[in-house]
Amino acid sequence: MLTKTIIAAVRESLLAICHPRFFKTERGYQGELLAVLRSRLPVLQIADGQVIVEQEYQKTLHLHGFKHRPDLLIHEPFNSLHHIDRRQGNYAVFELKRRSTPKKAQEDFRSLLQIMTVLHYPLAFFINIDSQATQIAHAPNNFPGKLVAYAVKLKEGHVVITEEST
Repeated sequence: MLTKTIIAAVRESLLAICHPRFFKTERGYQGELLAVLRSRLPVLQIADGQVIVEQEYQKTLHLHGFKHRPDLLIHEPFNSLHHIDRRQGNYAVFELKRRSTPKKAQEDFRSLLQIMTVLHYPLAFFINIDSQATQIAHAPNNFPGKLVAYAVKLKEGHVVITEEST
């Protein structure tokens, strides 16, 4: 049930980003998505307000078992008073690309797979900005949770999204 709620919040957030400026760069879109998602977190009512949306949090080899900086995370930051290990309190991980090629998408899908496998994120999002292709056909088949891929494009002032999932 929580997965469906998070997916709905992400979809609503994507539809809310409609200024042409944000479709020009990955970084600009990422920043606006962070802001819009953050405003929707209270609706999710998870983990008593301890859950945050965070951008580009560096995962380190000695703490996380790999080195990677995902574009966005929905998680509870690790706290040894509340968590047994870093696999707890993780909800969703995001990778974004602007006009992704299949090769670039494959790299991001591999990163998402690694994060989901090692840190037990149950949900991953790939967002292809200013495109009509979700690139999900280039994702590995062995995701340990749910993968949702979006293509978001602005057409005549309206946001058009394509959504595909595993």
